[in-house]
Amino acid sequence: MSEAKKQKAAAASREVSGVDPEAYELAMEVVDILEEKSAGGILAINLEKVNPYFCLFVIASANSSVQLKTLAREIQKRLGHRLVARGLKADDIESGWVIQDFGDVILHLFMPDQRSFYNLERLWGDAPVVYRSQDLQKDSL
Repeated sequence: MSEAKKQKAAAASREVSGVDPEAYELAMEVVDILEEKSAGGILAINLEKVNPYFCLFVIASANSSVQLKTLAREIQKRLGHRLVARGLKADDIESGWVIQDFGDVILHLFMPDQRSFYNLERLWGDAPVVYRSQDLQKDSL
């Protein structure tokens, strides 16, 4: 992430009440990669006030198992040094739900059916939204 982007992320995290600046910066790096790789329905939510274990969840959808694998591998390739547990299992891709744990940021990559079934957005509905992709903004109108 460039220095200008880091400064912008730090300023934005101060505007979003209660978000740890380092976690916010990491979440925005994840979001940037997901946007670049055309993930759908990207949502970042701040869990600090509703869950003592995590700062942020980033949730996104893939349109196919190939895209799911590509998204997970790209995140691992570019940010793998920050992952708590490395390694991508074939079972994760086949299940349609890949979780990548960065400590204070947890990434959930879903196939549409699994995302709808587990509905993390509803489960954590009390958590403030930090980022919502354009396609989710259109859907919520």
